[in-house]
Amino acid sequence: MENSNLFDLNIDAEVSGYLNETARWGKFLAILGFIGCGFMIFVALIMNFMPMGPAGFAGEGYGSGGAVTRTLVMVIYLVLGIISIFPYIYLMRFSKRVQLAIQSNDQGSLASAFSNLKSLFKYVGVLTIIMLAFFVLALIGGIFAGIMAASGSI
Repeated sequence: MENSNLFDLNIDAEVSGYLNETARWGKFLAILGFIGCGFMIFVALIMNFMPMGPAGFAGEGYGSGGAVTRTLVMVIYLVLGIISIFPYIYLMRFSKRVQLAIQSNDQGSLASAFSNLKSLFKYVGVLTIIMLAFFVLALIGGIFAGIMAASGSI
């Protein structure tokens, strides 16, 4: 463990085994993710054909907001399905390129694999920051609405 120079790192049989197993699990999770994204997009697209009325989607027969609600939910599902595809693309690319690098002992494939892993983490990190910002805005909005309701302004 006295190896202090990053350029002296090498991939031995143990690390190669770990990377290969990681790649297999990555492929598995990416395939399940693609299926899940496909279902989300499919549900978003078929929502347009759901019946209106008391037995329809979200009780739409009880007001004029039913079509708006259905359209909003459809758009949300579609956007979430499309946004969710990209991390799985990066994960699949990482998995395939790691396996290729191990099989062919190709440094370029390994570098490309880790580039995709970096992109995966960067994408998920940015999405996490965006979601946290939405939560903070919702919290501030909720506090503001509570203050306004308590003061009788609403």
